[in-house]
Amino acid sequence: MEMKFVVVGGGSMGKRRIRCLLANNIPPQAIRLVEVRPDRREEVKEKHAIDSFSDLESALDWNPSAVIVSVPGAYHMEVLLQAARAGKHFFCEVPLSINLDGIEELKKLVYENKLVAAPGCQTLFHPLFKQVKQWLADPEFGKLLNVVEICGCYLPDWHPHEDYRQFYASDQTMGGGNIDVIVQELNTLHLLTGDRIKKLSCRGNHISDLEIKGSDCWQIMGMTEQETAVTLQYDLINRAGHHSISFLSESGTIELDKGAKQVRRYLAKTKAWETFQTPADYVGESCYIDEIAHFLDCLRGDKQWYFPLASAIDGVRTLMAMYKSNEQQVWMEV
Repeated sequence: MEMKFVVVGGGSMGKRRIRCLLANNIPPQAIRLVEVRPDRREEVKEKHAIDSFSDLESALDWNPSAVIVSVPGAYHMEVLLQAARAGKHFFCEVPLSINLDGIEELKKLVYENKLVAAPGCQTLFHPLFKQVKQWLADPEFGKLLNVVEICGCYLPDWHPHEDYRQFYASDQTMGGGNIDVIVQELNTLHLLTGDRIKKLSCRGNHISDLEIKGSDCWQIMGMTEQETAVTLQYDLINRAGHHSISFLSESGTIELDKGAKQVRRYLAKTKAWETFQTPADYVGESCYIDEIAHFLDCLRGDKQWYFPLASAIDGVRTLMAMYKSNEQQVWMEV
């Protein structure tokens, strides 16, 4: 089946998704970019020989097979609804949306038009997270009791080539302010454990001198449906950068350190640690390429999307509960 793709958004993620399509043998003539900025359209044309549209309506008239949504989170639902109304399959960056507006219509359109709806969460294609999922499923590890995650980096280091104050990630109302990272990590925990947070207490604070709109440090305590306690911190102030997750069970411990490119497991039965490291030749973009490969397989009818739309919507509901908990300083049901 010959497929054509429209990538909406020519920022860092949109350009990455174009590279992913090309890496999966989709030819440049089968890809179009939608981007309002002429400089970004010119860059994609020069680097990849890919033509562009300045508006989505014209791109949909080109009759693509699917739409890849890579604009800031505040614009996701607008683009998703436009694509779904046109009967187009879609892939969407995390989060699916920054609120629940339009969710019911999107669900209805996906069902009626039998669309492949693909909310993104590429972490599960990373070798470290694959290993964690395998170890968590091992009966010898036992019942999961506690998850502690710390994920932080210094916002100006994200895109050192541009002023962070002009970058959408500095504006929480646009889906920045670490909101996209938080929802991705919540979705990752759901994918790894098959569990979801049922109640939480959240505090968001702006504690640094960063000129951003929103919080630069989020702290979440919660309990899942399967009675696993979670303690999560996400920040934009860690100058060294850090991402670690520990999983404690009745029978052992799993510790993931993404910076050290390793995950290790301790089992009480053996009283020993075993370590798995990211292969030395592993390229960071590979998990994104593999995720798009999976999307292509779904479009061909060979596979089902690994992260259901309902689960992505649940991630948005969790975000809404976070906001309300922070505002009212109370525990919230999700």
